Amino acid sequence: GINAEYGDSVMVEATTSDNENETNDREITLKILVPVPVAGTIIGKGGEGIKEIKSQCSAHIRVSGRDELFPFVNERIILVVGTTESTLQALNIIQTKIRDLDSEDASKGRNKRRGGFTSRSKEMKLVVADSSAGRIIGKKGDVVKTIQSEHKVRVHLTGKEEWGAVPGERVATISGKDPSLVSAAMKDILAIIAKDPDSALNKSLVYPSYPMYDTYFYGGPPPRQTSFKPPRGRGLPGGVKGTGAAPQPLYNGYQSDYHHPPGRFI
Repeated sequence: GINAEYGDSVMVEATTSDNENETNDREITLKILVPVPVAGTIIGKGGEGIKEIKSQCSAHIRVSGRDELFPFVNERIILVVGTTESTLQALNIIQTKIRDLDSEDASKGRNKRRGGFTSRSKEMKLVVADSSAGRIIGKKGDVVKTIQSEHKVRVHLTGKEEWGAVPGERVATISGKDPSLVSAAMKDILAIIAKDPDSALNKSLVYPSYPMYDTYFYGGPPPRQTSFKPPRGRGLPGGVKGTGAAPQPLYNGYQSDYHHPPGRFI
């Protein structure tokens, strides 16, 4: 805010404070993607977990059903409706649940991203409206760069034309080792969303099915044909020989690392 101590008028200071309060009080709708096991711990036995979270943050919270997954991502959806302050409180609780789950798997070497990036437990995936995504990125990326440098986190937003994109919605992934810094970055992002008049999301947690579900099991986009290399020694019809590497879906940081038996989704 503006500091009156350095010559700014008290009237301007009060106006700034009023604007901040208005942003904090404005109701926003947000969706959060969580690994399937985390959704169960959030709901709790008999829904006790949800009741506890609601009592702590005073936000409306709804969790998608077992088979209601975000398109092209093997993760369930949590809908949070509330003020920016109550929404941030809910996000912090969810972040703790995700990180707690990883503590059980860390010793087993699970959930590690390819290429040496952080594990899924260090990420928060927020579903935001297209217009909000543009504001988060800023002109020439200046806003998102500031958030990253100030909080020492990485923020990645899916593009409109990116494989697996949902019309009207984008996924913002905030990743970092320190949960308090991730929380601070989310607070900045929520403030941006609150100022966007077109930030409202569809509150439905049911998305249409896509044919690619059955083919790729949420594992990523289909490989480019030019990258296909058949197993060594077997070759292809017509006598074409390969070098040994089977085609693999290209992981782009958007799909989840939590893969479940494909038969469940067919």
